[in-house]
Amino acid sequence: MKQKKTTSILKKFLIINLTVFSVLGIFTIIYLEAIQPTLVKERSDNHKIVINNTKDNLERLNVDYSKEGIRDFLLSTRFLFQSLDRVQFYDLSGNLIADTNILDLDQSVFTGSDIIFEETLGTEPITPEFQERLEEEEKDEIKDIITNKYNDEIMTFTNDEKNNFFVSTLSKIKFQDSEIGYIVVSEQANDIITAVKERKAFIIRTMIAVAIVILIFSLFLNKYILKPIGLLVKFSEGIKRKSNQTIDINKVFIRDDEVGKLTQSIDEMTKELQQRTNRAETFSNDLAQ
Repeated sequence: MKQKKTTSILKKFLIINLTVFSVLGIFTIIYLEAIQPTLVKERSDNHKIVINNTKDNLERLNVDYSKEGIRDFLLSTRFLFQSLDRVQFYDLSGNLIADTNILDLDQSVFTGSDIIFEETLGTEPITPEFQERLEEEEKDEIKDIITNKYNDEIMTFTNDEKNNFFVSTLSKIKFQDSEIGYIVVSEQANDIITAVKERKAFIIRTMIAVAIVILIFSLFLNKYILKPIGLLVKFSEGIKRKSNQTIDINKVFIRDDEVGKLTQSIDEMTKELQQRTNRAETFSNDLAQ
């Protein structure tokens, strides 16, 4: 009968821990990938509340959806947007009608956070012309979304701009069941990126700590448990084969734990068995004479 191949306890322990660690790693990656979309969705849900309130006020006040009408509306309902960085209104063709960033309003009307641009080597300096070009590119991007990608459902999209992270929510505006334009609510959300980085750093530190603990425990298991047991196995097999090879197990004797007691019991049984064997051999020799 073919002898079944054995695997050491240490190898089994490492395989089990590696498997568990891999599974945890996969779930960790999935969790990390889901952090930012979840936080963005929470921010977008707040935008949707503002958008719905704005639609209700547009219809209730019977606002003329034009540059002058929206401007007057923004001035009269400034409280709706005090927690936001930017609100834009577009017509059905994707052309900008009103933008809180370019309205001549008092600074206390819109309490958005300041955008801080970091100028580094190799990057284009922030000039009025460059800022204007960025705004034109943004308007073109939103116009493309309106004309080509919008499908009658509220859309959320993000944008990284010069080390700043923005969350924007786009929705169509209907007035008396007629489509009149679009509203875009934008908010600087660098706190989302910070939260994601902090959670990633915490999880990575935790995984490294767990790996170190597993490594230390594996070394302890191998040195103080598995090696002494392996020594006892060799000692027992040597007695079974009547080998002349001397295996020193005295260093295991001094241990006052289960392994030490097991070693002592095996040694006592071995000595007793040898004594019985010697007596039996002596008795056989006496009979033969």
